[in-house]
Parts: sequence; C-alpha cells; structure tokens
Amino acid sequence: MYTEARRSRCRGFSLIELMIVIGVLLILGVIAIPNMMTVISNARLQGGGTNLSGLLQSCRTLAINQNTTMTTHFMVLANGPVAFVKKASDASGLNGKDTQVQLGAPLTKVTTPTGPGAPAALTTTELGFTAVTTDPSFNSRGLPCAYSGGVCPTSGFVYYFKDNRPMGKIGWIAVSVSPAGRIKRWIYSGVAWGG
Repeated sequence: MYTEARRSRCRGFSLIELMIVIGVLLILGVIAIPNMMTVISNARLQGGGTNLSGLLQSCRTLAINQNTTMTTHFMVLANGPVAFVKKASDASGLNGKDTQVQLGAPLTKVTTPTGPGAPAALTTTELGFTAVTTDPSFNSRGLPCAYSGGVCPTSGFVYYFKDNRPMGKIGWIAVSVSPAGRIKRWIYSGVAWGG
C-alpha cells in the first residue's frame, strides 16, 4: 500500500511545477528573441557588405584579365538589391551570365544616410578622398574610375546600405573604393563609422 501511494505521487509534474517551467521559458524567450533578431540582422548587413566588396574585387580582376573597362551596376529585384558586372560600354540589363551577387532582402541602397538615427556621411577626413556615388568602373589597369561615354577618369566611390530590421535600431554599412583601388567596409556602431 505504501509503495503504491508513493508511485502515484512520483508519476509526473504537479500543475504548479509545470506553470513555473512555462513561466521561466516565456521570460527567457522575451529576453532572447530580440537579441537573436539583432544578431541575425547584423549578420545579414555585414554579409551584404562583404558580398559587395567581393564583387567589386571581381570587377577589378575581370577588367585586368579582359583588358577592358568593367562596371558594377546596382538594381533592385523582388528579393532585394543585386549588384552585377558588365563591360562599361554594355548598357543592357542584368542577365544570367553576368557576375552578380545578392546583397540581401532587408538591405536598401541609399545615396546618403538620412532618417532617424542615420549616421553622418563619410567625409574626406575618414575616406582620404572625395567620393562619388555613381556606378563604379575599373579600367584595364585595375584602377577605379567614373565611366561616361568612353572616358573613365580616376575616382573614388562610397555606397551606403541600411537594413530594415523588424525590431531595434536600423543598421548601417558602407563600402568605399579609394582612387588607388582599396576596397573597404565601414560599419556604423551607433556612434561612429569603423572598419
């Protein structure tokens, strides 16, 4: 009799124990989910910047290998911004044979950072050059230039991207190309741009 009563008490959790476990899990979820969303958004933002940096380097390499001027173009598709490479003289749109990267659906390319919490644009102090925001080209020697009508004067570039996070502060990233061809990612920390 004693063992039968003891067994029936040891068969499961009481309602109070179950409610305590559910309460603890809810509290952990409320704390963890926003942090996970921030980590995921930061990873997507940095991944988009890394993808663009890699594509710009590919554009430079193609220009040298093909001994011609190559240009990186930007366009927005249904699943977000895309960057792709074509010969500078080729005005056609994106096709499946073009070297291309997806920059990520939550990213938006902007000319200059604006809006609440937006950082100041990078200046000549940080960059070391005056940047333009047209599509970047690389000449046959691998130097960046602003291609227009067959002429391609050496230039430096900067591109800004923000992400559209479901919660929290908007993230910002920039990618610059110096007139000497140095490609650099800049991440906005909420206070200042850092590399």
